[in-house]
Amino acid sequence: MWTRGQSVCCQGVVIAMEELLDHEEAFPRLTGELLALIDAAGERRAIAEGELLNRAGDVAQEFYVVARGALAGYADYGRSTERLVGVIGKGRFWGGTNLLTGQPAYLTTVAREDGEVIALDLDQLRRVIGANQRIGDLILGAFVARRALLVEAGAGLRLVGSRLSADTMRLREFLTRNRIPHGFVDVEFDEHAERLLRELDVAPADTPLLLGGSIALRNPTNGDVADALHLRPSRAPTRVADVVIVGAGPAGLAAAVYAASEGLSTSVVDSVATGGQASTSARIENYLGFPAGISGADLAERAALQAKRFGARTAVPVSAGGLSFESGDHVVELEGGAHLRGRTVVVATGARYRRLAVDRLAEFEGAGVFYAATEVEAQACAGDRVCVVGGANSAGQAAVFLAGRGCHVDLVVRGDDLGTRMSRYLVGQVDSHPAIDVHLATRVRALHGNGSLESISVDRAPGRIDARALFVFIGAYPCTEWLGKKLATDEHGFLVTGPDLQLTHLDPARAGRDRPPLPLETSRPGVFAAGDVRCGSIKRVASAVGEGAMAVRMVHQYLAASV
Repeated sequence: MWTRGQSVCCQGVVIAMEELLDHEEAFPRLTGELLALIDAAGERRAIAEGELLNRAGDVAQEFYVVARGALAGYADYGRSTERLVGVIGKGRFWGGTNLLTGQPAYLTTVAREDGEVIALDLDQLRRVIGANQRIGDLILGAFVARRALLVEAGAGLRLVGSRLSADTMRLREFLTRNRIPHGFVDVEFDEHAERLLRELDVAPADTPLLLGGSIALRNPTNGDVADALHLRPSRAPTRVADVVIVGAGPAGLAAAVYAASEGLSTSVVDSVATGGQASTSARIENYLGFPAGISGADLAERAALQAKRFGARTAVPVSAGGLSFESGDHVVELEGGAHLRGRTVVVATGARYRRLAVDRLAEFEGAGVFYAATEVEAQACAGDRVCVVGGANSAGQAAVFLAGRGCHVDLVVRGDDLGTRMSRYLVGQVDSHPAIDVHLATRVRALHGNGSLESISVDRAPGRIDARALFVFIGAYPCTEWLGKKLATDEHGFLVTGPDLQLTHLDPARAGRDRPPLPLETSRPGVFAAGDVRCGSIKRVASAVGEGAMAVRMVHQYLAASV
């Protein structure tokens, strides 16, 4: 179990290890039959005090159960900032989701004393998980729970930079949306930052830095981070997949889970992270089966792990740049000239929030203007007055979340009735929260600040709001520009599917179709659309998941008819 008396400092918050204790879901003890199953599947191995079983930054190759002795996990092992994160004893296991995803370890594992472990390689672990549902659920549930603990504790990678830097904010958003455990050292305010930079011989102007064991990246691109963390393969697979899914939001992840679980070879790509826009929702309270609500990030992580468990291949960030048809296969063209070939394609690229039509917007994006309200943004403006623009559920969720993190929120709504586009439960939360002021029939007219946002002007009273951050949720446009004119769209760019396709839409893509299009099929046979990218879709997580599942049913129909 986690040791007592330790503490973790991350993003200016000290978390006592006692707060992380007693998480039986994250650190269950294997006994009796379950321990015997692991023992029979793996290999017993003696360990000596001080022995390194794996180092942070290296790809973990084995799963360990402590048979005798104890294992310790360290962050920043070997540096002056070294921290003991936790110790596990007999019957408990070491490992996390990175074992299954191929990501590097985020902690260095050291034998705390002489003892013995049961070691399983990845193939052995997968066989055990697949053969016994009880132990599979136990291990996978623990992996998800302990990843959440690492994220909460800021253990893992270390991002060193300024909260006022757009590049630092970009990296924090990328790490957060991909659920990468990390801590943030702010060079503007953290008393340990100067010592760390001096130890690394790096000037503050040369930040941001991303550190973790053998990983040391100076102002990396998101692609550099993805490559270092093995979030995407070094090259695209050459085999033709049964289905290529473009977009890993709720619709794309649902399609991946159902396709892979039903035996279809499945490849998934996304330009940012798994989870899509839904992953930025602080809490989804109206999703079936979660009466206490669930964060978008947690839902996305569980779905991504589920898809991986069934054998889906996922790569992020990988941007699609075009769609073509060659030798009977659909070809998704990727950045850098690579491509994926599939017998079918599911387009689930979703939609992006629109930008405000005000001067100086680009100047403040990443320095006060945001399009998501996650823990990263909440920490950047904790205790400040902020403005949220929008009148639908995303804006309401953001306002409630930020108010709960100590911000005073001005919710600016263009319409004159909050209940027109926002769910009733959210309207009630917004209206009753003492830290939220609602401004109806109001528009943002100007942004003010020097280097970072300081205030905004609106066209009604109070006229000017001293907001240090502006969160924009004002409707969305479909992510279909990468398709060019290859698929039929409506006047707003959303993909037209099924019965909505008229003859004018089918030309010139009608060639090869001798039947009516399937309900989610686009103007090109064998290419389907699901979720927010589709014309007529219901903009809800549950409906996107349903469409992803439906798309796979239609993939089966199409493939059966093509044999």
